[in-house]
Order: sequence, then C-alpha cells, then structure tokens
Amino acid sequence: MKHKKQADTSPKVTDQNWNNPFIGLKIDLPAPPPPPPPPPPTKEEKQQANLSKEDLALLKAFGGDLVIGKEKAPAPKTRGVLSFQIQRKGKGGKTVTNVHGLKDLELPEQMELCALVKNALGIGARFQEGILELQGDQIQRAKDWFTKQNFTCK
Repeated sequence: MKHKKQADTSPKVTDQNWNNPFIGLKIDLPAPPPPPPPPPPTKEEKQQANLSKEDLALLKAFGGDLVIGKEKAPAPKTRGVLSFQIQRKGKGGKTVTNVHGLKDLELPEQMELCALVKNALGIGARFQEGILELQGDQIQRAKDWFTKQNFTCK
C-alpha cells in the first residue's frame, strides 16, 4: 500500500496577506566617517622593519628592546622594602627564611618572583599569605639577590 503525500494547505505569509506598517519605510543612514590616518612610524618601528623575522622572534623571546642611537634606558626604580626572618618553629625542625614586604604583589607577580628566586638561589621557595618562604638559612644570599633586583633590604 502506497502512501500519498498530502498537499500543504497552511497559509503562506506574503506581503499581500500580512499587514506590515513598516513595509514602505526606508531610512538612509549617513556614510561613516573615514578612519583617521595611522600615526607616522616611530624610530623603533622603522628599525624593526629592517630586521628579519628570525631577528624579531629572538628579540621577542629574550625580551630585548631596540636601542636607537644613544638613548639610555630609564634608571630602574626601587621596588619595595623587604625584611628577613629565620623561622624553625612549626616547620618540623627545618629552617626557613621568611621574606616580608611582598604583600602588594599580585598572584602572577608572586609566581614569577618565586620561580626567579628558586632558579637564582637553587633552593625551594613558596608564597604563603603574602610571605615568601625560602628553604634553609638564606638571609645573606637572599638579601644580595633582592638588592640586585632593585628591592631595598633592611
């Protein structure tokens, strides 16, 4: 037994049987203003345009800046005042060096600083409640390193 398809008897919506009050409305919008011309390239951009892709990739990877002419980089600012303390209590007899004065750092900055200290001093380090804990009695080594990083140490 074959089934026959039934014809679609639903009414079609067309402009003729639908009352649309906006059908004749046409709005002409003004053309958008042209974008402003790009600023002239800086000396650094001109210098970078002369570098190859490999050189640009190396420059970016190592965080280098182009030195143009005899411009000097601004002197680094001091970053904060740090104090150091040795703690043995509550650490299972192990000695840790606490570095205070780093509470103002955001979490990514804390993570980066912790990784830098670990690599530079070759020790374990972690942040706990805004205090940097270094494994062992590392006061002098830590003071030297932080001084080189433009921190002020007490």
